[in-house]
Amino acid sequence: MNRKIWKIVAAIAFIGAIIGGIVAYTLWNKDFEDAMSQDGIKVTADQLYKAFETNEADANKTYVGKVVEVSGTVSEIQSDSIQRVVLTFPDAMMGGIVVNIDKRHPEGIDELKAGDQATLKGFCSGFLMDVQIIDAGLVK
Repeated sequence: MNRKIWKIVAAIAFIGAIIGGIVAYTLWNKDFEDAMSQDGIKVTADQLYKAFETNEADANKTYVGKVVEVSGTVSEIQSDSIQRVVLTFPDAMMGGIVVNIDKRHPEGIDELKAGDQATLKGFCSGFLMDVQIIDAGLVK
């Protein structure tokens, strides 16, 4: 009887390992959404920042998790492990829009310089001192 129980336990573990492997393989090879191939909510950097500054809860409902196409003045470009473009607007005192560039869409970013007008499209991920846009690219 003891041997029969061990065979059942081994069979269940084997089936569980196979199912786990299939799930892991599927998640590892999953395609990520591409913001550049979707229509976005068109907004200026000023409008987007003020929406979060005045009523963060409503702005979260409107923008977070959605594709936004934001236009503004480039104040700086940062290149470390993630390339970022920071957009500001005339009334900006302390905050701005920080846009993390998607590695799939680097084209045109190297030509940007401070003072240029730019429109970038990506997923809004929320407000933390600045409005954060991720997986973005330059709209031509």
